[in-house]
Amino acid sequence: MEGLSIIIPVFNGVERTLRCIDRITEQNRGGCYEIIIFDNGSTDETRAVLSRDGRIRYMRHEDNIGISAACNSASKRAVYDHLCFMHNDVFLFERDWVSKITDFLCRTPGAGVIGLYGAKRIRRDGSFRGRTIVHSKRGDSMHREKHERVAVVDGLLTAMNGVLFNEIGGFNEAFTVHFYDKDISLRVLQRGYDNYVLPIPFEHLCGSTRKEIRTEEREREEAKRRFLELWEGLLPVDVSTWRERLSYIFGRTKQV
Repeated sequence: MEGLSIIIPVFNGVERTLRCIDRITEQNRGGCYEIIIFDNGSTDETRAVLSRDGRIRYMRHEDNIGISAACNSASKRAVYDHLCFMHNDVFLFERDWVSKITDFLCRTPGAGVIGLYGAKRIRRDGSFRGRTIVHSKRGDSMHREKHERVAVVDGLLTAMNGVLFNEIGGFNEAFTVHFYDKDISLRVLQRGYDNYVLPIPFEHLCGSTRKEIRTEEREREEAKRRFLELWEGLLPVDVSTWRERLSYIFGRTKQV
């Protein structure tokens, strides 16, 4: 069925999640979509509040199984052709963005992972700092006015066709919190698809959920080690055109 299944894994932060749901429903009154909340063992009021919210479909695991496993599990319950995985601290500022994402996936042959923030180059150390970063952060004078091809898409919001997602086996659950987005971006790219960042203004509270995970820094380092071992010999990856590379060198690019 054509439409977008929006999957949001959460761990605590019920007020933030409600704000996210409110924003989605307010901006997409005519869109064809559903919201699936996967509760990763929250210990606050998330279960009591969201299990009664008629705007969403609520799922729960009693333990925190990580973002990748939560998204994979929720994707099996999705009813629409396209999947959108997002954090509950991401807020978009464009009417009918659900339709914009769905239309792009339907009308762009070879579209792989699409999102709001990414980079044309992922470095040998697994980072994508530097001039090849592409985004449309709200209020930033350097935001994009059209979609752009990238190598990797950040996990704050990623969308893709459900058939492709299932064909590649979904997210690698070995990456519980970090690097799952870079891994799936590269797997899709390796299969010959193109990844994109769309020009939809957004705000991100920057890892507010992860701050509640006491072992977060250790998990980041372990995920980085695992990612670099998995992709050893294939990094760096760069999809920049030769014109873009020249502009980076001579400093005439608008990219940050």
